[in-house]
Amino acid sequence: MKASLASERLLLTLWVGSLCAIGYLAVPMAFATLNDVTLAGDYAGKLFSAVNYLGLAAGSVLIISKLIVHGKGVLNSWRFWVLLTMFTLTAVFVTYLQPEVALVKQQMHDDTNLVEQFSLLHSISKNLYLFISLLGLALVVSSDKVES
Repeated sequence: MKASLASERLLLTLWVGSLCAIGYLAVPMAFATLNDVTLAGDYAGKLFSAVNYLGLAAGSVLIISKLIVHGKGVLNSWRFWVLLTMFTLTAVFVTYLQPEVALVKQQMHDDTNLVEQFSLLHSISKNLYLFISLLGLALVVSSDKVES
């Protein structure tokens, strides 16, 4: 049980740490230091894609391991539901938001409708990313507690 708890903490910290490092350090630095906003945006998109795939992998392992270790009892755990929410929102990023942002960005030149759509998608993405990060931080902070 202790090994399972330590493994969960390590994998969860890797996921949440990468969310924080990419979203709140690397991407802002890219926009601050690169002179070309398009280049910085493309770089940011690649970083977000990498962290989201890491999240899908980590989330899958964490969810499956919780199901194996705790069985149906995991359904009574708030930590499981937070983890499942993070995984689901990350899947939304990978399957809908990132491809949609990339498509709109590719087609966007001077079309004001597409500029507005890009702004909306970007705003949704920022808020969703913040929400996932906060959920992850809540799990990391509380990960020392042993669940029944």
